[in-house]
Amino acid sequence: GLHYLQELRLIILPQAFSITRAPTVGFLVQLIKSTALTSIIGFEELVRTSNAINNATFEPFSVYGLVALIFFVMCFPLTQYARTLEQRAAAH
Repeated sequence: GLHYLQELRLIILPQAFSITRAPTVGFLVQLIKSTALTSIIGFEELVRTSNAINNATFEPFSVYGLVALIFFVMCFPLTQYARTLEQRAAAH
């Protein structure tokens, strides 16, 4: 007895959103790692630069720790947002 838009909004979209939430967040995290951030910092460029800095300074823990921190700062908010969406969906 629902109209098409009501059926879409109340039945189909909530189910589709719950099914696609986790893969979408995973895709966004992978997208951050594989593309350039603001066309300046990309994963491969950052790793290549960190290798060069490591060869010059011989401080691998500092260099690679900073690289890991940079990517953590970029990816962690996305995963937190996904967790929040999961909790909201579980409450309903």
